[in-house]
Amino acid sequence: MKMNQVNEYSSSVRNATRAATAWASTPVGLLVRVEVLVTVSCGLLAMQVFLGSGRRTSRSATFRLVVLLALMLCYPAVSYTMGLIQSGSFHNNLVVVWACFLIGCADGIFACSVNHSDQQARTVLNQATQVLYVLLLLVSYIASLDLHLQILLVLLWVLNVTKLGTRLWSMLSAGREQVLTEDTWLISKYMAHDHVRSIWDFDPETMRGYSYVVTGEKHVKEEEEGGFVATAEYKLDVTDDDLITVDRLWQQEQFEGLNKKDDGRLKDLCLSFALFKLLRRRLCGNPLHERHDVRTLLFVKNGLAGGDCYERMYRVIEVELGFLFDFFYSRYPSPKQSLIPETAMFLAALAVSVSTLLSPALMHYHKTQQQQQVMNKGFVTTGLDIWLARFVIVLFLVLELFQYLSLVLSDWHKVKVVCRYARQQQRQQADNKKQQQQQQVLLKRLVLWLMSRATLTTGYWSNSVGQYSLLHACLANQQRSCFGLAGMPLHPWIKGLLTRIRTVTRPNLPVTVKRAIHLFVQSDWMSNLKCGDRTLQRNNMLEVLDWSTTRYRHGGGRVGSILVWHIATTICAADKVNVAGTDAADCPEVATTLSNYCAYLLFHEPELLADQIYEMRRLAQALQHRIQKFLKDQLACRSKDDMFSSLGGFKPHCGRDPEDGCGYEQVILADGIRLAQEIGHHMPHQTLRWKFLSDMWVELLLSSAPSDNVMIHVKKLATGGELITHIWALLTHAGVIDKPKKKK
Repeated sequence: MKMNQVNEYSSSVRNATRAATAWASTPVGLLVRVEVLVTVSCGLLAMQVFLGSGRRTSRSATFRLVVLLALMLCYPAVSYTMGLIQSGSFHNNLVVVWACFLIGCADGIFACSVNHSDQQARTVLNQATQVLYVLLLLVSYIASLDLHLQILLVLLWVLNVTKLGTRLWSMLSAGREQVLTEDTWLISKYMAHDHVRSIWDFDPETMRGYSYVVTGEKHVKEEEEGGFVATAEYKLDVTDDDLITVDRLWQQEQFEGLNKKDDGRLKDLCLSFALFKLLRRRLCGNPLHERHDVRTLLFVKNGLAGGDCYERMYRVIEVELGFLFDFFYSRYPSPKQSLIPETAMFLAALAVSVSTLLSPALMHYHKTQQQQQVMNKGFVTTGLDIWLARFVIVLFLVLELFQYLSLVLSDWHKVKVVCRYARQQQRQQADNKKQQQQQQVLLKRLVLWLMSRATLTTGYWSNSVGQYSLLHACLANQQRSCFGLAGMPLHPWIKGLLTRIRTVTRPNLPVTVKRAIHLFVQSDWMSNLKCGDRTLQRNNMLEVLDWSTTRYRHGGGRVGSILVWHIATTICAADKVNVAGTDAADCPEVATTLSNYCAYLLFHEPELLADQIYEMRRLAQALQHRIQKFLKDQLACRSKDDMFSSLGGFKPHCGRDPEDGCGYEQVILADGIRLAQEIGHHMPHQTLRWKFLSDMWVELLLSSAPSDNVMIHVKKLATGGELITHIWALLTHAGVIDKPKKKK
């Protein structure tokens, strides 16, 4: 009986599948398939445009995966749809409308990776193939289309070809590699010029004497027979009115029509752009000529970090890294380029799309449909085809408007507008002709005011920090193994991913951490970072604990020192913290947050912290395995309290010298426990202890931030960004580009 029921069910499923397959092969079925594919393609294109820039502000890996999938599937989906329309055995005039406007949508301005941005030639080739498909489709349907619709679709196809040609011209004439080699070389030569390096009358608070270039740098050319050629040497014309520098912009009067806050915001935007140009030199390996200049350190110490407001320092660096993100992951035009071509194409797209939407062929579609059914027996239609055509046109218009506003309201264009206004304001003051151009001045004030307020940028990074506690993660893994979860037959990569999801969190960056870093940058200790020695010296603990900082010799020195201090901080945090209402009320949060963040970098993002990545990973894995083995041997270790009480009895199974057969990981764990005990002994008062730990972790993080691995910081910008990248950029502008040297 049961066998008969199974056979009947299988037979019914088989018959239904055959019927569905047969229907899908009919003209109506093919048209429905095309409608579904067009709808899916529209959704992918909309996700690519609207969510493309949101990756740098999202801390969700799922969100970034969705955006990446949308970008990867966008072009194949559109190409497959075009092929299905071209080979379909049905006739419907609206498919040409779908195809023409769908191709117009497939031109996003964002990329998901550095490699994708480098592969612009392949993207342009894909778009050229799709444009050719649409041309063939348009030719095959041209006889049956209404004359008004024919003209509009041909104009739209020409517009798509123009956009493709503009993108190709931009790729060939102003590629990123060319900008990195030529423009960065100009900035490097400019910063090495005697006129720039010989300024001694400076003030970092007012930016006087800081001739960092915002816009206006250019090649100086000499005339030869038959044309112009670039000179071999860079010649600086400091009197050039087109050269806008930071000090020139700051010494200018407040922009007319703006209050002090808006004026400062726009000038800080230009400062961020100037710093972005200086930071680009590290991408090419160009020397930082100003790194040993006394003005450089004071620029960060008294300029960016000057005053009681910590937000300005972070905002300037965030916007600077935003320019770096745009440089690698988007196609914003530089301030040297004009938006006239983009404006002309946007207005043309607006006119064509609105005219098509209001054309008689679409407004009176049902009458046209009846005529087509009489004239063409192969004509096929559904109730959704006209609505899908209107939807595609509206989506095209919305995407064009969004991308055009993204260009007009971008930080790149704002810098161009501000610098142009600054030049004109200086010329008007010099010529004393304010009354002659009153209408133009009012218009420019309005534009400048809009630029200071209007924006589509909601943020420049995720403003979060990864948190990973080694001891708590080992306890969680041990508890998981006790329940038999460790023996599940899973791929090591999947196990690692599940472990990371369970043990790593990304909370918002606490304000207390920002303030602590800001105070340290303002202090005199900023001039000579020493991997924790300055904090020990300030607290009269250098002779007692210097073995744990620059003198530490296990685990590569610096990495081993961070692990030792992380273990000690975690043990100190196990005691009941009671510093509320004291000067150190925020210190426990600062110390534990930075301690767990450094551990997160060591275990999950080691390339941001050290050069010997493979050795660091082996050490981290060995240390984690040693702690878990120790907890497993402690049969009574079932909770955090049990773990911390058991750690006090840990002893290496050999002498303290690894050459005796004892691994570094055992010594590091023992030294971390020892350090926690010594801190508790020498600093019994929790207020003093946590203030000390807070300062120590700020110095450890700043000492670890300098790095020559520039591209890894660029890649992290596309996945939400990291706090250490902001500190790395800040220290670069302070002249600190090398990690502190280890004591012998």
